[in-house]
Amino acid sequence: MKTWLWAFAVLLGIASCSCASESTGFTIGADHLRIHYLKSGPSRAPYTLLLIPGWRISASIWSEQLRHFAARGDRVVAIDSRSQGESSIAPSGNAPENRAADINQVIHSLQLDHVILIGWSQGAQDVAAYANQFGISALDGMVLVDSPVSAGPDDVSQNPGFIKVIESGIGVYARNPEAYSAGMLHAIMHVPPPASSYALLEAEAMKTPVDTGISMLVQDLFTTDRRPYLKKFNTSVLVIASGESPLLQAQRQMASVLPQAQFDVIEHAAHAVFVDQPDKFDRQLDAFIASLTAMHSARD
Repeated sequence: MKTWLWAFAVLLGIASCSCASESTGFTIGADHLRIHYLKSGPSRAPYTLLLIPGWRISASIWSEQLRHFAARGDRVVAIDSRSQGESSIAPSGNAPENRAADINQVIHSLQLDHVILIGWSQGAQDVAAYANQFGISALDGMVLVDSPVSAGPDDVSQNPGFIKVIESGIGVYARNPEAYSAGMLHAIMHVPPPASSYALLEAEAMKTPVDTGISMLVQDLFTTDRRPYLKKFNTSVLVIASGESPLLQAQRQMASVLPQAQFDVIEHAAHAVFVDQPDKFDRQLDAFIASLTAMHSARD
């Protein structure tokens, strides 16, 4: 039970608080879909952190980061990916490549600049797909949180145990999505939020239709080898992994092939590293942002 929960945890996330300084709104993504977002911090800031959540989870997963980085003077925007949270349910087109087009639209429609694009879990696939389709000219940096980019069909032969676990989890999710979602939320962190937060998160997760959720999983993991997309990552990249991740070595290998990447591990944290260890996560991201500032100053 715990094994398949951990495997599915590479695709999920949670949040435990809300921030009074946040504002909310909608903008238009690709395919004329409405994309819901939360934002905080000044409109004119040195950097804009654009936060992409995991599978079936809303922008509220990033509540701590919306508070912390706005307080340090950055602009922070977190979106509900298509078919998640308050964003439009897409009847088709729920692959990372479609979500990448939404990210591109959000950047342009909200006039975001000096963007640091941050994807966690499923969001890491979206970041990779964005770089492949649109390049990195609009980005000052990229952050991948506790997920390697997918190997697609190669995973069937290279990681058969992992594939078996994922397929078993899909069956559980299809038969009883409510129980599955509750179990998942309890599996991905060591420090649980109050029971009321669980209820809210379960309700948000259930907004994604089950068939759509399954389609998202299959397209995230099995249909496309996104490792070649890493060639487009010709900018500063931070890879942050949980020390307990079953995909830790894959993340380490991914970082090793990126020319401008640093790799950090957060110990004593489950998949939702920024919930279990928010101070450590924020410090690592703070240091990454400081390195970008130093690099830009040196160029000037």
